[in-house]
Amino acid sequence: MKSIYLIGFMGSGKTTVAKLLSKKLGLTLQDTDEMVEAYYQMPIKKIFADYGEEVFRNYEQNMLTKTNQKNTIIATGGGIIELPANIEWLSDKKVIYLKTSWTEIVNRLTFDQNRPIWNDQSRDKESLLARRESKYVEASKYVVHTDQKDTYEIVEEIIKLIKRVE
Repeated sequence: MKSIYLIGFMGSGKTTVAKLLSKKLGLTLQDTDEMVEAYYQMPIKKIFADYGEEVFRNYEQNMLTKTNQKNTIIATGGGIIELPANIEWLSDKKVIYLKTSWTEIVNRLTFDQNRPIWNDQSRDKESLLARRESKYVEASKYVVHTDQKDTYEIVEEIIKLIKRVE
């Protein structure tokens, strides 16, 4: 089976969904954020603080190209689509966009202290979501709406989708 890449804005549930999906399908799990932290031996928060977002995006791109191409569920970072080269690289992959509304994202992330962009008060995150929307759509083959659904419902929807298209 071709690997499945999950994309979407922070708080859309990529990591949580990927964990359950990989368990249910018996596939390997990879998370590009975890790969960055392990490879560069530094938390993402520190990479942002010490080197900035541009360096992080380059690290992220490097890890994306190291993901398994078969039998793996890959959770990507919310900004994976910021580099056009990543959208191009994903173009022939099985990519699912976990589409989540701004209201739902706010509800999920209100108390999250581990996301550098979310916690940067100078950034307009709602505008960032709006700007990224077309990139998520461009990079994905399929869209799964996550609002008011629990992880199990999202995973079941993805499994049905996969069975239907294979």
